[in-house]
Amino acid sequence: MMKSILASCSLLVVLAVGNLPVRAQTSKPAPAPTEKPAPATKAPAAQTPTASPAPASPAAPQTKVSADELKKFAGATKQLLTIVNETEGKMVQAVQKQGLSETRFNEIYQSKKTPGTKPAAQITPKEEESYKQAVSQLTQIQKDAQAKMDQVVQAQGLQMDRFNQIFVAVQNDPQLRQEVRKMIQN
Repeated sequence: MMKSILASCSLLVVLAVGNLPVRAQTSKPAPAPTEKPAPATKAPAAQTPTASPAPASPAAPQTKVSADELKKFAGATKQLLTIVNETEGKMVQAVQKQGLSETRFNEIYQSKKTPGTKPAAQITPKEEESYKQAVSQLTQIQKDAQAKMDQVVQAQGLQMDRFNQIFVAVQNDPQLRQEVRKMIQN
């Protein structure tokens, strides 16, 4: 459900499964309570860190990643997976606690995001209020998860900028990607 809030912010679950998203974690602030979270997608991901690196172009120079940095990156990624899973569960619970199903939340979200889109059923005043409360809770959950993720990366001895650079290198190098997968699985 709120997985795409996470997915728009991260890489981790997809990395563990073997696919990498187009961009690394970004570090923009969580949406304000008036902003709406994105609808659900299949693969959750972690929260938003700090710098938003541009996707590497084919002509971009390869970033050199030492074995130690790759080990730190994999260690951070493994820990971030736990945070992602916990956050996803909390987000689903927050929506359900407000009396909305994931499907209904997404319908309301889509109708707010795209004014021409009509939900399957008219939004009741009670649903509107529940939706607003859920968005507020999701924003806080997102901020909390982001803080935890930043701490994990720093505890591994990496700065977010370097983590993001390594991510781009892993994304663009199948051999590095395979090495990270092996490290995460062990």
